[in-house]
Amino acid sequence: MFKPELNLAKQIIDKYGTPIYVTDTQTIKDKSSLIKNAFSNLNMKIFYAIKANFNPHIVKIIKNSGIYGIDAVSVNEIILALELGYTSEQIIFTPSNPSDDDMLQVGKLNILQNLGSISEIKRFGKMFKGCEISIRICPELGAGESKKVTTGNIESKFGLSISEIDKVKTICNKYNIKIVGIHSHIGSGFYNSKIFKQSVTAVCNIAKKFKYIKFLDFGGGFGVQYNPNNIPINLNDFATSIKYTINKFTKSYKHPIELRIEPGKFLVSQSTVLLTRITTIKEKGNITFVGVDSGFHNLIRPAMYNAYHHIINLSKQNKNKKLVQVVGNVCESGDIFNKKIKLNDPQEGDILAILTTGGYGSSMSSNYNLHNFAPEVLVTDRKFKLIKKKQTFEQIMSNFIDYK
Repeated sequence: MFKPELNLAKQIIDKYGTPIYVTDTQTIKDKSSLIKNAFSNLNMKIFYAIKANFNPHIVKIIKNSGIYGIDAVSVNEIILALELGYTSEQIIFTPSNPSDDDMLQVGKLNILQNLGSISEIKRFGKMFKGCEISIRICPELGAGESKKVTTGNIESKFGLSISEIDKVKTICNKYNIKIVGIHSHIGSGFYNSKIFKQSVTAVCNIAKKFKYIKFLDFGGGFGVQYNPNNIPINLNDFATSIKYTINKFTKSYKHPIELRIEPGKFLVSQSTVLLTRITTIKEKGNITFVGVDSGFHNLIRPAMYNAYHHIINLSKQNKNKKLVQVVGNVCESGDIFNKKIKLNDPQEGDILAILTTGGYGSSMSSNYNLHNFAPEVLVTDRKFKLIKKKQTFEQIMSNFIDYK
C-alpha cells in the first residue's frame, strides 16, 4: 500500500497544489506480478478492467508489466486501448445495455463483443450474421463490498439468466452466430475464494452446452486491502480453489480452453493516494469535523458505496490521535470521506493522504459544484512527473455553446 513520505508530498504540493492524486509506479508493477504469478499454473490470460483507472500513463505501466489485454465497457475505452498499442484480439467489449450504434462501431473495429441479454444478441445477429460473440451469464450468486457493486445475483441488471440459454442457442442458430466465450462477474470486492469457485463452476456448467467455446472468463472483483489493519487476500488460494474444477472441465471438453480474469481495482487501487489539505476544523455536538479542500467530486466511493478509505495525517507523526469525521468541500450532507477515524493531532493546514484511491477514484470524478478535476502525478524511483493537468474554468466550460 503506497504511502508517500511527507517530504515527497510537500514537493508535489508546492508545485501543483491540493487536492492531487499521486500514483506509485512500483506498486502497480508489484500487483501485476502478484496476480500473474498466482494464476500462472492455470495459464490464465489477464485483462485489465480499464474503467477502474483509464489514465493512459497508468495503463501503459500495466501493459508493460505483462498484463495481456483490456476489458472495455465503452467505445471510447476501446479507442484508447487501440491507441495504446493493444490489438483487437487483446480487447473484449462487455457493455451495459449498448445501443445499436455502440455495437456497430465496435463490430467495425473487429472487437469481440460480450453480450448479456437476448435483445443484444438479436440485434447483433441482424447486424453481424455469421460472426462470433461471447455471452455474459448471471451465475445467480453475487458478492461485493456493497449491494451497488454486487453484479452476479438474479436481481442484478447484468447477464443472461441460466434459464435463457436455450433461447440464446435458437437466436444464434438463426443468425449463424458462434458463441466462443462464456463470461461471469459476481461483483466488486470479494474476499472469499469459496464464492469465486462457485462462479467458476457455474461458467463451466454453461460452457458444456456449447460446442465451440474458446475461452472461459471469470471476471474480476478480487478484494483490495483498504484498511492497513486488515489481512490482504491470498490470490494463491483463489487459484488453487478452482484448479480441480478447471481440470475436470477441460478433460471433458476435449480441446484446449483459454482462461481469463479481468481485475481492475486490484491492480491499481493501492498504488495511489489522494492528497488534500485541512481547511477547517469545527466542533459540533460530539463530533469534530475535519474539513478538507477535496470532496466527492474527486473521490465518490465513500459517498456512493459507503466504502472505507484509510486516512493518515502526513504532517504529524506519533502525535496524540483524535477521533474525527473527515468531510469534503461539496455542498452535500453525504460528502464524507470517513465518518469515524483517528488522526494524529489534526490542525488546519495539515496534509492528509486518503489511501487506496487508484481504482474508481479519478475515473469517477465529476465537475459537480463546478469543481475542477484533480491533477495527477506519477512517482517513479522517488521522482515525480505530472500526468494529468488541473482543469481550468475555461476548460470546464468549453463544451457549452454560446453561453456568453
